[in-house]
Amino acid sequence: MAGIDTVAIVFTIAIIVVGVGTALYLDGVQSADPVVSSPIVSNTVEEKTQTDPFADIADKVKNEAPIKSAEKTVELEEEIIMNESMKDTPVGPTTYNVDIPAGTSVPGCEESNACYSPADITINVGDTVEWINTDTAAHTVTGGNPADGPSGVFDSSLVMADASYAFEFNDPGSYNYFCMVHPWMVGSVTVN
Repeated sequence: MAGIDTVAIVFTIAIIVVGVGTALYLDGVQSADPVVSSPIVSNTVEEKTQTDPFADIADKVKNEAPIKSAEKTVELEEEIIMNESMKDTPVGPTTYNVDIPAGTSVPGCEESNACYSPADITINVGDTVEWINTDTAAHTVTGGNPADGPSGVFDSSLVMADASYAFEFNDPGSYNYFCMVHPWMVGSVTVN
């Protein structure tokens, strides 16, 4: 038992010595002044003479440049103005995505108008709407409504899971649609 006590005392003293040594070392590191060396600056300037083989061409370009650069500046300004004014108007037809979310094959999505996402969308003439079925059940995207039936304008037939159906709207108007398999699923497309 005395041997264990001796070992414990020696071990404790060793830990204290290491701790004190580390503290003294770190204190010395913190109080040491940083060493900063300043760069050597020379006041003499060396002149390098080098002959530019293209100096003649550069002089010609400099002499002709003011006329051409002014023309290019005007062209560039017109191009920038045209590009900025075109920001607000979409370029050509656009495709809009409408999701058929998971779980829509069971009633309930109609309560929050979430059977198609988004359920109501507004587009321009010539735009396309693509319905993407992310549900595990098959659905349809059929023009019309459950009460009156199909309108005959568009019909996807069955859109299987992970498949899609797209339709290009070329006439302005309001188009209601629904799922023939799950008639609580309704949506609309407004075409300007």
